[in-house]
Amino acid sequence: MTSPGLDREPLVRARDLSRRFRRRRQPDLEAVRGVSFDIARGEMVGYIGPNGAGKSTTIKMLTGILVPTSGQLTVAGLDPSRQRTDLAQRIGVVFGQRTTLWWDLPLRDTFALLQKMYRIPLDRYQANLTRFVELLDLADLLDTPVRQLSLGQRMRAEIAASLIHRPRLLILDEPTIGLDVLSKQR
Repeated sequence: MTSPGLDREPLVRARDLSRRFRRRRQPDLEAVRGVSFDIARGEMVGYIGPNGAGKSTTIKMLTGILVPTSGQLTVAGLDPSRQRTDLAQRIGVVFGQRTTLWWDLPLRDTFALLQKMYRIPLDRYQANLTRFVELLDLADLLDTPVRQLSLGQRMRAEIAASLIHRPRLLILDEPTIGLDVLSKQR
């Protein structure tokens, strides 16, 4: 049972979010300044801008990797920088430039580890795995070590891994790196 009004709370709320980086013998670098937005449940949002505009910095604040210098931020009702462990159960993340997969393990074993980490009930895990393996055309790759996958194959696997626990929020930072046109359409 949910509290009255809880469903009207945005999934993400950022208010006057800023992030500065201190640099020796140089002025501070202000990567994000005064960003405010809400993202409602079920809403799809594209966060676009030129290189160096602060997109990845904002995403790192949303995931709790970076702490905002100032402003207020809640994601799935949590403070990302203070409640990272709880937040990890509620979000899925794909960073196009970094892998979350285990390099030397086959995909099947990587997904099984994620099932244990997220404490996904076995029947739900198997249903989710079947769904995402089919959707992302990974069946022939399940016994292949991650290090042997092409960039496009690895990105499809990253997306499956980020969805395996059915998160409330999916954050994709450069997720189409290496994906072919057919994969992007799926």
